[in-house]
Amino acid sequence: MIHSLAGGELKNEKIFNLAKLEFEDLQGQYFWYIFENIKLEQGDFVLAPFGIIDNLKPAKVIKVEYNVNSKNFTIPYKRLKKIYKKYNFNY
Repeated sequence: MIHSLAGGELKNEKIFNLAKLEFEDLQGQYFWYIFENIKLEQGDFVLAPFGIIDNLKPAKVIKVEYNVNSKNFTIPYKRLKKIYKKYNFNY
């Protein structure tokens, strides 16, 4: 009975880690990215894909959120891009 009430939606939930990024040439604009297998903190710098052709660009980590449920986030999971790696960069 419980399964039929859920409508099979429980299996579609995803748990992921998110970082809010600011790119140097777009200061004041923020973008959310997924990250895996990287330890990130506020103030770190990363390389992340940006734009239509996903050029890797350096960005500063503004905020980090761990274990976010896809059902509780406003941007669809499939539209989020992944951080490539940490990067030593200074604005």
